[in-house]
Amino acid sequence: MNARLVAALGASALLLAACGGGSGGSTSGTVPGAGTSMVSASLMDGPFRTSAGTVTAVNIALEKVEAVGGSGGIQTIASFSPSEPINLLNYQTTPLTLGSAAIPAGTYHQLRFVLDTSNPDNTSVVVNGTTYPLSIPSATGVGFGGNTSTDSGDGPGTAGIKVNTAFTAQAGSTYGFLIDFNAAESIVQAGSSGQWLMKPVLVATAQATSGSISGTVTDNAGNAVSNAEVLAEQNGTAINSGVTDTNGNFQINALQAGSYTLVVKNTWTNQAGATEAATGADGTADVTGPNVTVTAGQTTSGVSITD
Repeated sequence: MNARLVAALGASALLLAACGGGSGGSTSGTVPGAGTSMVSASLMDGPFRTSAGTVTAVNIALEKVEAVGGSGGIQTIASFSPSEPINLLNYQTTPLTLGSAAIPAGTYHQLRFVLDTSNPDNTSVVVNGTTYPLSIPSATGVGFGGNTSTDSGDGPGTAGIKVNTAFTAQAGSTYGFLIDFNAAESIVQAGSSGQWLMKPVLVATAQATSGSISGTVTDNAGNAVSNAEVLAEQNGTAINSGVTDTNGNFQINALQAGSYTLVVKNTWTNQAGATEAATGADGTADVTGPNVTVTAGQTTSGVSITD
């Protein structure tokens, strides 16, 4: 990470601390100016393995983060010039704070990310040590709940990704959002061309009310099961997911506090359309795991599932 981003993140951390250190609601201490709200955005991802092998990098270059809304209009939360290269897989345990800004109070419907796609080195995926260009095609209403869409960006050499996260920003309040890019659900290799595509599958939650689940999937002999999809479901609806790595470990991020049922899929199709299969499982059928309670601001860890 370069010095410019480090300085920007340090300023953001100080600003949030001055605002009481909280997000997702009003805080005490320093507050935005009259008629404005403070909004911040952070991102995470999780372990990533596909049937094609181990993925060690999913690279994007970020130009801008915006709040897009009804009465609030389009407001910039963070911007980077030149664009900031980010390997999403570097933020599996600690979120990357992108920035924060005072924006007009009002209603907002989405968070929008503008990516710089002009340099193929900054928009790529590394599979089994080999780097491949990563294309971001137009895709509307994909992902969990159909909450992610793409657009043509801000002109040639850019791409836009939008995730639904409706909120009303009240004057004098501070709001923070955690975005899980979930690359394991977003990336597919086209069968005919072999080209790697990202059909973004983002999940956004308020940081103040979000947590995560981590654990391990093993077979009956206690050996790791890799490349299995672990879904966090509520009332039979998948809210978000994680994919097990070579050690059988998984993490599911950006979950609202509450109770979830974990379901392991050994043969599955990711949200982008890639057909996947687990390695090391005793069978191919889905396995229903335990019910897990997520607490805001915490990771519920040590969850063990026998597949």
